[in-house]
Amino acid sequence: MPKQSTGQPVRSAERMLAVLEMFSFERPALSVAEISTGLDLATSTVRRLLNVLEQHGFVRYSASSGKFAPHYQVVRLAAVAVQGNDLIAAAGGPLDTLRERTGEATQLTVLAAGDVVFVDRRESQSVIKIFSPIGHRSPAWDGRASGKALLAWLPENEVAAMLPESAHWPAGGPNASDGPEEFMRRLALVRQQGYAINDEETEQDVWAVAAPVRDHTGEVVAAVNVPVLKTRAAQPGRSAELIEAVMVAAEDVSRALGSYRSGPGRGKQG
Repeated sequence: MPKQSTGQPVRSAERMLAVLEMFSFERPALSVAEISTGLDLATSTVRRLLNVLEQHGFVRYSASSGKFAPHYQVVRLAAVAVQGNDLIAAAGGPLDTLRERTGEATQLTVLAAGDVVFVDRRESQSVIKIFSPIGHRSPAWDGRASGKALLAWLPENEVAAMLPESAHWPAGGPNASDGPEEFMRRLALVRQQGYAINDEETEQDVWAVAAPVRDHTGEVVAAVNVPVLKTRAAQPGRSAELIEAVMVAAEDVSRALGSYRSGPGRGKQG
């Protein structure tokens, strides 16, 4: 029997995935025109893809808004992914302990296509809470502590390929890096210390600490972080307490994943 070409089905599948990836916390519902523009696809193609996704329960259409949004099949798959995820299971106890020890929000992040993705969290006990919702993603190079913890031990050429050019480096918080060279120097400091700090790099009045999580091979696969108001971190001894607590939590998750190395300089630095 002659082998059949799979080019068209694969291309259609890739386009369907691209459609689903268009949805985000910032844009939870999109029109055909918005998706067409974002993906540079003909509206007829987008409509056909959405019709298939709607038939299978991955999106739903709202007649009142004229937009599509993710539907129950996405929720079902997300639940399956969380339940069967070794990393999330391993981090559960340490995140609980970290929240109880610090009273602050605790978060677990991973690196995906150059972005930080928040995959689990515990809410703060404080009245004023700082956290990112599960599923939220942002560029790993935007100055947040978790992003620096995830990037610091990658080969430098891989990190450099993710960064915007100096002329297009976006503005951040009061203490943001002024360009890729400064950002790379800050990653070197993260490798030296074994943890990353965001001291108003993303926005004013936000302070955070993150530490890398490693698997059985010693590779960084995630980061544990605690974000707080800078006024709380500035209390005597508080920042040191948070740094120690986050590093202990990250070590606990790493051990649960089979990593037995320790120390700030461990792992590949590239």
